[in-house]
Amino acid sequence: MNNKLPQASPSITFGPGGFVSQVTYAPSSSMMMMAHPDSATSTSNPGAIQSMAPPSFTPDVPTSSPMTDKMIPIATRSFRQIPNNSGKVFSHVEKNEINPTKNSPISPSVAISDTVERVVNAAESREASARESSLAYGTSPGGGMAFEAAALHGGKFTSIELNQLSLHCTAAAVIIASDNNGSKSRVSLGAWASLDGDLLASLTPMLQCHVISAVGIDLVGEGRQVISKSMEAQTRKNGRPVITLHQWMTQSAKYSGPNSAPLGSLGNEAKFEPGGGHRRLQVLLCGLEAANILLAIMASPGIDRRAVEDDTIEACVNLIKNHIQKHISPALSNTGHLGMSIATSTNHDEDGDLTPTPKAKRAKTVSPNKGAVAKSLKAVYTPILSTVGTFGTIMERAEAFIIANEMDDRLLFTLSAAALSSLTIDASPAVRADVGSLASIVQVSAMDLIAAMFGRYPRHRSIIIEDLFPLMLKLPTSKRSSRTYLVKKSAAASSSGMTSSCVKKEHAPVGSSSGDHDYIQPICALTLLLIQSCVVMPFQSDEDATEEGDADAYGEDEEENDNSAEKLAAKANDTSGLDGCVALCNQFTSQMLQRCCRKGEEGGASEFRPILSNLIDDLLLVRYLIEFPAAEMLLLSISHRLGSDLLRASSISKSQVEATYLATAMDAFGKITSAVAGTLQQNRENPFKLPDSMNPGESPEPKEEVNRCFCGRGNLDTFMVDCDRCHSWFHGSCIGITKDTVPDMWFCDACTLQTTILNQAKVFVRSSNGGSKVLTSKDHNHVLRQFLLSYLSRTAQSSSSPPQADRAREFLIATWVKDLTLEKNNISGKAGAFDLGLVRSHAIAQWLPPNLDQNHRSTSSLTDDGNQRIMSSLVASSELSTSFPRLLGVLLRLMGDKMPSLRKLSLKAFLQVVNVDPTLMTQPSVRKEVSRCFHDGAISVREAAVSLVGDYVIHSPHLVAVFHAPLLERMVDKGISVRKRAVKIFRDILLSNPSYGGRATAMHCMLQRADDRKEDDGVRDLVHETFHTLWFNGKAFEMGKSSLSLIPSEDPNSPGKTMTKAQ
Repeated sequence: MNNKLPQASPSITFGPGGFVSQVTYAPSSSMMMMAHPDSATSTSNPGAIQSMAPPSFTPDVPTSSPMTDKMIPIATRSFRQIPNNSGKVFSHVEKNEINPTKNSPISPSVAISDTVERVVNAAESREASARESSLAYGTSPGGGMAFEAAALHGGKFTSIELNQLSLHCTAAAVIIASDNNGSKSRVSLGAWASLDGDLLASLTPMLQCHVISAVGIDLVGEGRQVISKSMEAQTRKNGRPVITLHQWMTQSAKYSGPNSAPLGSLGNEAKFEPGGGHRRLQVLLCGLEAANILLAIMASPGIDRRAVEDDTIEACVNLIKNHIQKHISPALSNTGHLGMSIATSTNHDEDGDLTPTPKAKRAKTVSPNKGAVAKSLKAVYTPILSTVGTFGTIMERAEAFIIANEMDDRLLFTLSAAALSSLTIDASPAVRADVGSLASIVQVSAMDLIAAMFGRYPRHRSIIIEDLFPLMLKLPTSKRSSRTYLVKKSAAASSSGMTSSCVKKEHAPVGSSSGDHDYIQPICALTLLLIQSCVVMPFQSDEDATEEGDADAYGEDEEENDNSAEKLAAKANDTSGLDGCVALCNQFTSQMLQRCCRKGEEGGASEFRPILSNLIDDLLLVRYLIEFPAAEMLLLSISHRLGSDLLRASSISKSQVEATYLATAMDAFGKITSAVAGTLQQNRENPFKLPDSMNPGESPEPKEEVNRCFCGRGNLDTFMVDCDRCHSWFHGSCIGITKDTVPDMWFCDACTLQTTILNQAKVFVRSSNGGSKVLTSKDHNHVLRQFLLSYLSRTAQSSSSPPQADRAREFLIATWVKDLTLEKNNISGKAGAFDLGLVRSHAIAQWLPPNLDQNHRSTSSLTDDGNQRIMSSLVASSELSTSFPRLLGVLLRLMGDKMPSLRKLSLKAFLQVVNVDPTLMTQPSVRKEVSRCFHDGAISVREAAVSLVGDYVIHSPHLVAVFHAPLLERMVDKGISVRKRAVKIFRDILLSNPSYGGRATAMHCMLQRADDRKEDDGVRDLVHETFHTLWFNGKAFEMGKSSLSLIPSEDPNSPGKTMTKAQ
């Protein structure tokens, strides 16, 4: 088969689900770029190649982000490089061209213009009337109703007017116009750009005043002061008016009690009067609405940038920072009362100065009742938590602004630090029942914001990564609060740890789980999002990468024979757009392990080691989830670095090695290796039955209709759906179909996969290539990846977190292109029948997300179970899974290391692998190394080897005879712990398998141990306990009796005859 790119330019016609329905070729030069027939192709920059879009796209129109309220220019996601400009906020920003859909039924620009003009005129009229009134009556310029309203709302607009503007922002983001062909475009996002420049210049300063006023609000801190002043007044009895926090937060509250006073009598401290908290809250709410409106305006494409100043951006950033740190975090964590203290007994002199008494010298302050203060602060927490929804929208629009504009570095780091601080929130149920959901809203929006910064500003990635590690030390540590990020529960993740003899979970999630969902640490989810944000659009062909001058980047003077595979892998990462992702994985892994391997308590090493363990647990949990394809890449990087550290530890002195780090590293390495072993075993036991020929023939008509639902519940009295091809029945609840949504035609997952693979084979297998017509697993994987792309495209348009789905889709495309490059260079074995150049063009053509119609959704989609099975199959063929022989080789090599500690740790790690896949013990290299460890000079190593074999023979009793003799030898071992372990193993074998053929010899050897007077009392007691259990335990006797009855009596040499005589 010829794997070179075709000399003709392919024109691809997309069908439902993003699959190819037809390919035509037009004569062109060998270096012609592949593009959609209706789109213009630019050849000025080989690195900025326009993708070949499906027919529903218009490449020259800015691509709408899956989010409903922002627009992402094509240049920010499709080009390989982003200008590294810093300084002014709007440097190097050009006005986007908007091509609105013709005959649009809705024109929100007119409504926005009318509303803006009306509210601006009303605010200016109020201000002018107030000034005229002050001049007429000779009052202060700061008086009048207009200025009172400004003091109440923090600016010139009323809360009603701000709500009207905010509603127009939302409407401008969600109105979608459709043309006659059903294609959709968010053309109304440019409604703000249609505003008159002078009108917009008048609006933004007014909104900025509200934001600046809200920046100075600290409701929690001021609430603490109210409580403190109230307690001090009650303690000193100085006649000061006393108010409660409830009165302070109530709009129409008045003083009550013996020390009442008229409102306004406190002068400069009027904010601590009854109703003062309510007024401060109104200023904060108006400021948040104003920031929401400003960010929507600034994130709109085609906006007049002269109307927005840098001070406005800074005000919005400061408000986001203050609201997270002063309001959201203490309200969700219920920590506003911490550190609070009040003054106790003091005397006032004539001038009003405080003169401490002799007693006060010993104790000037006293901590109040924290429970009472925390309960009182709920009056402040409740209105603060009501702003979480608005604040989530602010964060989303800030993300859109960052993607669309160049931002000042100082403000960028301020915003990044504020967003990262939200991950330290430890939600307290004492505040309210749904506090966990509110914290999740804040953290998810903050993670999306950080990921947007990460993808938009490559020059700042290292700084953001370094900021993650100090943050890890501040994260919640309890099991309840450490894992709060909600993910889907993958059935493949649970079944990958199954052994061949029993069902047992591998790496059970440490965090909470509920129904179909699991929870991981937010820091783990953020790390994966950052990795997926580094992907860029792949090159259209390998020749394009050469034209950029990168041919010399792989080291011309190096040894080609030794490093050819590494060179090709590095080239594949670069041409596929994954180079930045790989670099980030290596940087994160290096810094994490450097902190873990420090000696003693230096640099928080003891705290980072459990963080590493928890991180790996979370990565193993999400590696089967479609939304986190970067988990495999990060696990691969961690496993390579751990393996290198462990192998390097054997060549250095013992004093230079931190023993605790070695134990942590070996445990983590064993977890990863055992997870990969479980993946491969699951793939062997449950392979995909996919066609291996292009002409499989007609499937026979089934004789009867059966229930083949993957849930395994059988024929229940419930609604079921019949497959129109194989006529198998499935539960409607399992496949997501109700009685009201039954399609005219429906095919099950197996039939959909079969027919789709055959149809795609007719397109991608070209007879002119002279390739084989036999379809391989590599050909199947190309089609399986397309199913995942279709799923992610639908998720990006319908889910509550579309940026994550969009980044996962781009990462999956880049991974697909990388595998195509490796397959083309015969790195990954025998090539398939598909035309690799055509498949590559098809994959890159889907870089821009499609607009899916109803036909797209119904005919080419799989169920959730089908998508999970596809992901499991692709994970089994990933780079991490194919590196399993290397991972296993590291463990086997360390079993023979010169350091006894490494030999012992490697045996314990290998035990994790054997528990998942016991068949590994049948390999000659494994058995040889384990048998050698039976005669190791260190007692701890021999004990670990015996424990390894003991677990193996218990889970695989049919292979126990292989290690019968070595285990008998360990009963006379010099180590007491080794002898104890050997006795326990034989006891478990005899209890689980009374008909064991070596029963007599094992019991004879145990009796010898019990009869030896020099034997340790612990060993003798264990032998006595074993015989007592075997002879007098009723259950064991019945098991032995039933087992003996099944043994043929005519065989004189059978173990049953020997055991009967012994009994």
